This record gives sequence, C-alpha cells and structure tokens, in this order.
Amino acid sequence: MGITVTMVNFAIIAIDGCYGSSLHGLADVLVVANAHLKKAHNETKPFFNWQFFTSGNNEIKTSNGLTMNHELAEHSEQQFDVIFIPGILYENVKTFTKKLSSHSALYQWLIKQHQSGAIICANCTSTFFLAEAGFINNKTSTTVWWLEHLYKQRYPLTHLKFDQLIVEQDNIITASAATSHFQLGLLLLKKFVPENIVQLVAKTMLIDTRKINISPEQLLSQAREHNNKLIQNAQEWINQHMHETFTIKQLSKRLATSERTLVRQFKKVLATTPLKYVQNLRINTAKYLLETSDLNLDRIIEKVGYKDRSTFSKLFSQHTGIPPMSYRRQFHKTDKNQVKQTHIKR
Repeated sequence: MGITVTMVNFAIIAIDGCYGSSLHGLADVLVVANAHLKKAHNETKPFFNWQFFTSGNNEIKTSNGLTMNHELAEHSEQQFDVIFIPGILYENVKTFTKKLSSHSALYQWLIKQHQSGAIICANCTSTFFLAEAGFINNKTSTTVWWLEHLYKQRYPLTHLKFDQLIVEQDNIITASAATSHFQLGLLLLKKFVPENIVQLVAKTMLIDTRKINISPEQLLSQAREHNNKLIQNAQEWINQHMHETFTIKQLSKRLATSERTLVRQFKKVLATTPLKYVQNLRINTAKYLLETSDLNLDRIIEKVGYKDRSTFSKLFSQHTGIPPMSYRRQFHKTDKNQVKQTHIKR
C-alpha cells in the first residue's frame, strides 16, 4: 500500500481509570511512524495527527495516577479517521458495569463517527464500551478471557473469539490484551502507509509482529488486571498447580480462607465461580498448546490437569463446539492461519 494523500486524524479517548501505557502507547507508535515517514518522504508536516479526549468528565485520572484534563470526546464536532479507547483498570463487577452505563453520550458520538467512516477500536476491558454501544451485535469480537462470562451475559449476540489477540470486522477492532496497543498500532498503520514503514516502526520499537495467539502466561497476566489480593493469590496458585488435580475446598484451604468467601470474591471480581475459572484457564491453555505445539493429546491433557481423556474431550467440545483433534487440524499454527485468524487486512 502506498501512502495516502491527506493527514490521518486519530482520537484517543481517556476514560477514568484507563491504563496510561495503552493511552500513550498508541500515540508513541504514531510518533515513530511520523519520524520514519518524514525521513523517507522528506515531509515537513506530520502525516499522523492525534488528539487526546476524555469522556464523562473533563478531568480524569489514569490507573497510575496521572491527571488529564481534555475536551470531552462527545462534544467534539470533528470527524476522525480512527478512534481508540484504551483499556481501564478493572476493580469489580459492580463498579465496572456502573461505568459502562454512564457513557451513553459517548456511545452516540461513536456511532455517528462510525457511520461517517471512522475506524473504532478498543483493547482489554474497554472492548466492553464498544459492545455497550452496540457495535459488536452479530459480529465477531474479542475481549479479556477472564471476563468471558460477563461479556456473553451482557452481549449475547456477539461471536466471541477471546483467544485471539485482535479481531476486526466492519471497521470495528477489538484487541484482548492490555499491551495489545502495539500490535493494534501496526495493524492501523498498514491501512495508511507502505509495509516498509510498518516494519521500520516494528523494528524501532521492538514490537513482535508474530504475536497472534495468547499464551498461558498472557492469559494469567490479563486475568490479574484487578486489585483484589485474594483473587490474585488464587490465580497465581491455580496457574502454578494447573497440572494437578485439586478441589475448590483444597484451594480455599491453601489460601487460608473459606470456600464460601472464595466463591463470593470470584463472583464479585471476575463474575464467575472458581470452578469455571479453572476450567476456562485449562481449556484455553489446551487450545494454545493444540495451536502452537506438537505435543500429543494425552500429554496436553496431563499438562492442564485432567486424567481422563473422555472427560477432557467432553468439556473441550462444550467450550469450543468441536473435539480437541478437530480443533488442532483447523487451527494448528501456520503462516496462512496466522493472517486469517487475526482478521488483518493487508
């Protein structure tokens, strides 16, 4: 793709509690892209332009305490080419859902922008804002896997691919991980500038362009994006002992808490039970191993803590809709599949 003629305008929307790394990370990708474009094409003016906005209140604080004061996005009359909402720190279900319900003016603005041709994108927990605006109805999307239950509950009309890093459909882009703003940035660059510029940006910023599927380590990192110490300790122990057989009662004892308290805190923070959380983590880890490794099925079953192939296969099929080996045949990683599964349009 050659360079487009006019300046490309981005709106980056800071919602209270957003991750500063995502908020500024995408802007940094654009900064580096502008530098390479200036050198390659002797441009005096920047090709990419971006503005920071807030929503709800002019003044917000990022998750790391940085105060920002900007114009409200919903009050802007400018038409943008790309709009990005970075993920926000997740505290608990009640606080999160209340925040989702408090941005109706922003949703109307986003809909209007999209109807006029804007690409709308979000990563991590902010994928919920796009879903709340109705963008993902009858579409494929992704989000953080540990909020799968809440996502499906609130937005039953979406086809969820939560094991994919980035999913794009009809100018709506959802990215699952908090750090996915880098890969998202490269995808957006490809829409406006030549491939060699994209590769230079990736090389300069050491962005892994092969990052497609989400590893078990990334799954755990995403799932700990909250501030509940008990649940974090539970998640850490589960991850370290995933290959073992254990009950929720045994897990509670290890954490020096009651089973009732543990279940209540899981529901409060992650909108799911400890048992469902463990099952989801095991199935997602198995999916990753089926996609990326050559381990036989019995070895994979053992690594994710199951002893019986029949029990595992039944549970796997319930989660994915197909048996484990059919899943491997369809999704085992190849260069061709990598492009297809990220929905990247070159």
